[in-house]
Amino acid sequence: MDLPIDNDKQSMAESQRPTQCVVIKKNVNSAPPDYTIPFNDNSTRAQSKKHRIYVLRDFLFRTYPSSLARDCTVLDVAGGRGDLSWILRNVDGVNSIIADPRIPNHRRLVKSVNFLLDHPEEAAIRSVEGLPTHQPLAKLLPRLIANHGTSDACADLSSPKYLRIHVDDALVETQRKILLVLTPPGKDDSIVWDEYWGGEQCRIESNKIYYGGTAPKTTSTENNQITDSRLALEVFQSLDLIVGFHPDQATESTIDLALLLKIPFCVVPCCVFPSEFPTRNLNGKRVRTHGELLEYLCAKHDKIRKEKLPFVETDTAKNVALYMLKDDYL
Repeated sequence: MDLPIDNDKQSMAESQRPTQCVVIKKNVNSAPPDYTIPFNDNSTRAQSKKHRIYVLRDFLFRTYPSSLARDCTVLDVAGGRGDLSWILRNVDGVNSIIADPRIPNHRRLVKSVNFLLDHPEEAAIRSVEGLPTHQPLAKLLPRLIANHGTSDACADLSSPKYLRIHVDDALVETQRKILLVLTPPGKDDSIVWDEYWGGEQCRIESNKIYYGGTAPKTTSTENNQITDSRLALEVFQSLDLIVGFHPDQATESTIDLALLLKIPFCVVPCCVFPSEFPTRNLNGKRVRTHGELLEYLCAKHDKIRKEKLPFVETDTAKNVALYMLKDDYL
């Protein structure tokens, strides 16, 4: 039975209300930045692991240009702090929704944006690639300003919406029942979803931990939580892309969910957790290493592709992206 849900993506996008306010300043009459300003040659900023999320963003835009339009919806699985979704929303105007049992925390990212806006010459230096002081966020600052206006006014930099939810076998199985109408006699799809959603909310209700351990100074992030069962289901019925960057225990279920819904996805696996997933087998042996995990996951569909992302520390980083395009399902 089909659910009486409006899947109009435009109306869904319009429901995303801004919750944070940052003053964006741009003096059009100021002198060009002085690139001769001394900086620390020993800076390790360009080697920061925080840059990984920007490398992934670049890959996503190269690979999925049509799935990252302003009227599209992205699910950011196990998004943790929520930096990827915050950047996609505020820099690129993409409706990216976090799916993680933890509460996201954008405090550090907002603080960095404020600093760069208050120090335009420093931001200009940090935007230069190839320098030890390079900061990808600084390079994106002009795009952020263009996206939100350039006057000395209040720009709507907003926290992304988020679902406090485990992306696991229970979620995948519930979606499978809805798609295949595998509901018990006398129950429609909405009841099946409502039962799952109610149980999942009870499961995570006691977890009030903010990612990073420190709660934001305001409660604006909590205001962006999707708690309504109907709206939560609408998210899954409106997806254009599923992304999982080092989603840990949610890795396999993220790919299973995308394959079930026939949605393009990009997952960068990290930890294997062999003790938590003892039934994973490859050629008759348990999956224990990262390489074995990649091979195991690729076996789920013959069109799954692999590409190494150019992280700075490529010798040790888990930088292999597994992904599928929309046309791969045809």
